[in-house]
Amino acid sequence: MATKRRGCRGMVTFELAIGILSAMLVTTVLCWMVGLVTLHIRCADAASQVARYAARGDVAGVAQAEQRVPAGAQVQISQADGAVTVTVSAQSKLGAIGPVTMTGVATMPMETPGGTS
Repeated sequence: MATKRRGCRGMVTFELAIGILSAMLVTTVLCWMVGLVTLHIRCADAASQVARYAARGDVAGVAQAEQRVPAGAQVQISQADGAVTVTVSAQSKLGAIGPVTMTGVATMPMETPGGTS
């Protein structure tokens, strides 16, 4: 005697579809988060390069290093107490999530023309 289970028909297909969609969503968010970490590293690296050139007084080097910042990033350079501080900020968003601002900051002591700080 075979029993008929009409109420559960198609449940495995539905559960599999929901599982695949959930896995895709989690994968997308994780990839975006890896991108955020990469963006933060790029901002910190760019801030370090700009600060190094600004501390030397190399205007051409500063301009060249500012061209290497992430797309859409803002660069702020300030001098105080014999040091140069550079802040590079960039934003990233994933659909309705964000924007998330990533910032890199670097401070370098000003160098004197004689080569000592």
